[in-house]
Amino acid sequence: MPELPELQIIAARLTSHLAGFSIKKTVVHNHIVVHGLPVDDFESKSIGETFETVVADGKFLIFNLTNYDVVLNLMLTGRLRAIPRYKRPTSYDMVSFQIEDLTLWYSDAKKMGRIYLVNKGDYSQVADFEGRGPSALDPELTLEIFKKRLKRHNGQMKNVLRNQRFVKGIGNAYADEILLYAGILPFRKRSTLPDDEVEKLYHAMSKVLSRIRDIISKRSLDEIAIEKRDFLMVHNRGGGICPLCGGRVSEVTANRFKTNYCQTCQK
Repeated sequence: MPELPELQIIAARLTSHLAGFSIKKTVVHNHIVVHGLPVDDFESKSIGETFETVVADGKFLIFNLTNYDVVLNLMLTGRLRAIPRYKRPTSYDMVSFQIEDLTLWYSDAKKMGRIYLVNKGDYSQVADFEGRGPSALDPELTLEIFKKRLKRHNGQMKNVLRNQRFVKGIGNAYADEILLYAGILPFRKRSTLPDDEVEKLYHAMSKVLSRIRDIISKRSLDEIAIEKRDFLMVHNRGGGICPLCGGRVSEVTANRFKTNYCQTCQK
């Protein structure tokens, strides 16, 4: 699942590819991902619109057009590719936008994502968009604001980090990475964290996500699309060696989501 660092790089790359170009043809290859409008309206209203910018907003990508916004939540298996030719759609291809000599493809193996065409700046119909917290990489998210927001949320720390109402943009994989760096077990209750651990968590969040973004910035859209996450320290490393202490990485699976942690580094 793409998280904030990937989405920020994807948004920047797509802006460079798409800005200033108009949509010549929109095709919905599978209606199940289109929400808020009938498919015919989605296709017809987007044709002739010009791409301005693409913005990462938490786990959403927003394509700013002339009169509308395309809002995309890639969910678990959604992927984007910009291909300099038109190809035959596969069963995974959901929507394509053709511009000049380039076609933007949204594919989704599990068909879990959601795509909307909304009036510019009006996200009221987009599920789970409103009521979210600030971006986890927002420079205006100070330690004091972080502490105040954290106090509003109870439960296990991994669930708190993944809660988009706390901060937006962190998913399953990077929550594990942040908690390793902060030295906090994912199952710890928020109420057990003293101020010094909250401060460690705040700095770990910024450092880990910024480091990952820097790594991803050197990769192509295709590499990002296949989620080549060879830089992960603990997530998906169950049974492996913790790079921080040399201890064994543990793994727990619940509700189809893996949680990985180091019992030596994390308390």
